[in-house]
Amino acid sequence: MRRRGPALAAVGALAAMSALVATHADAATEHRARLQAGAARGAASVAVFGAAQGDFQVVRGLTGTKAHKTGLLDAGVRNAVSSAVNPVRGKDGLLCSRNHTIHLMKGLRSAPHLVRPGIDASAYTDEGGSGYRMVCHSVAVHGHFALVSAHSQGLLQLRRKHHVWKIDKRVHFRGVNDAGDRHRRGWIDIRDGVAEATQFDTVAIAPEPLPNGRFLALAAAREETNPNHDAIVVIAGAGTAKPKVKGAVTDAGLGIHDVSFGGRMDFGNGGLAFVPGTAQRALVLTRTGFAVLGLTKPSQPRLQLRTRIDAAVGSPLDPSSLAVSANGRHIAVAVGGRVYGYKDTVSKAGRRHFKLQTSFALGSGAHEAVADLAYTPDNTLVVLHGSTASTSRWFLTLVRKVPAGHPRIKGSVMTTAPAEVGSLSVWPTP
Repeated sequence: MRRRGPALAAVGALAAMSALVATHADAATEHRARLQAGAARGAASVAVFGAAQGDFQVVRGLTGTKAHKTGLLDAGVRNAVSSAVNPVRGKDGLLCSRNHTIHLMKGLRSAPHLVRPGIDASAYTDEGGSGYRMVCHSVAVHGHFALVSAHSQGLLQLRRKHHVWKIDKRVHFRGVNDAGDRHRRGWIDIRDGVAEATQFDTVAIAPEPLPNGRFLALAAAREETNPNHDAIVVIAGAGTAKPKVKGAVTDAGLGIHDVSFGGRMDFGNGGLAFVPGTAQRALVLTRTGFAVLGLTKPSQPRLQLRTRIDAAVGSPLDPSSLAVSANGRHIAVAVGGRVYGYKDTVSKAGRRHFKLQTSFALGSGAHEAVADLAYTPDNTLVVLHGSTASTSRWFLTLVRKVPAGHPRIKGSVMTTAPAEVGSLSVWPTP
């Protein structure tokens, strides 16, 4: 190999130095771009949640320095009980207001508004059982499909096609409903499935598909007259033309009958959450704390790592909401007016468990309650809280460093009291 001469070496050194300067310049430019992108993402991040008089509040800037209100969506005279921002786009979503209409929202990151008239699902009365009216209790969205619970023995599947949400008429279960009519298209029948539960109110969709490209979904029944019927059902192939009920776990501990609002957990999605980035692991609230729901075998779901929260044991107030951090290892749970932070860890003996890291309250009043929790991708905890004795003393508060065990309250936005727990959804999700 020929050696380079001095001149060539000098040129090489100059080129190397220029490259180094350029590299630093590029790094600085890239750093500024990341900061600008982070600021843009912060401004674009969105939360939607129930407020008073059937309204849904829209708030932006969850991952920025200060959140702010951007819209108030009037969903009618009924209660605003559940929202689902589309996790793929963050621009559209669906709402439940305790009636037969599924409301459509658009422009969440620019000019939030409802698209009228919404989806009329009143024709699905009797589908989940004789006399079971179609009343939208909870909704979950994943890109091009959605699932809606109706306080009955089944779910309604929706499909987003050509930017429009409609009932998914590809879905068609065999047999007849309790009225003696053939099942309507779009209805996922759970009546003759794997559990004796009759009132499914909460629904969740896995953030990631299984290796076969299909999604799992969960439906929870917590308001059963027989506590031994409280259950979570696993649905495979959610969003396809042939969703199928695969398995169920039944446990009296799943029945959460008293939350801070003095009611039952039969609306919204506050007590059920998949672990971010996974297809087969979820967290679920129990009457005395929370547990992991293992879905390695969808036909045989299992409650694992049951964790008791001392404040919930023997208390008239059951847990009301939970949230999972971006890495899936930190859990925040609300009981009454207090938030408890846990870490998924392994003991010296090799036993896996959840360790309490911190607990904190955002208010000191006797009627203080936390209605909803949600984590953002940067692990900011979004907390909807206020006084159950007042409709006006309510706030959406951003709390940083909860996974580190050192919560730092960053700022609050005033709002009004939601009708139920479980109405909060955020974008982007962890």
